[in-house]
Amino acid sequence: MSNVSRLTMLSPALTDLLAACQYNPAAACTYDVMAGGLIWEDEVPSAIDRAPNLRASVYLRPVIAYRASLSLNAPRVELENDWKELKQLLPNWPGFRDDRIYGEAQRLLKIHKYKEAKLLDQALNELDAPSSSGKRKG
Repeated sequence: MSNVSRLTMLSPALTDLLAACQYNPAAACTYDVMAGGLIWEDEVPSAIDRAPNLRASVYLRPVIAYRASLSLNAPRVELENDWKELKQLLPNWPGFRDDRIYGEAQRLLKIHKYKEAKLLDQALNELDAPSSSGKRKG
């Protein structure tokens, strides 16, 4: 497996867009299922221009996942280099703020993880449940 970070493949234009992201204390956050962590709207380029926003979200997934692992007190060492590289490249990126890792962010992440686990359990139980005709699904 390669040790090359996906972040080294960031285009200069996307790097500039991420560097322009400014902390907004009123920024809304959402749960990124693919990363397993929270992402705030001020951490990616404006959603008005969807292509750079989507590209940034994809490239940031390992960083978001690592931040989530810090919030859960279970650092994922395999993602640490992505975190360190982006922090070196963009030290003022809003996603590095402690309040995005701990405190209320930590509480929100745990709530999302709990809901995600419950939904997964429910979906698996539905797959295992016999159908109304007496035959098992799946």
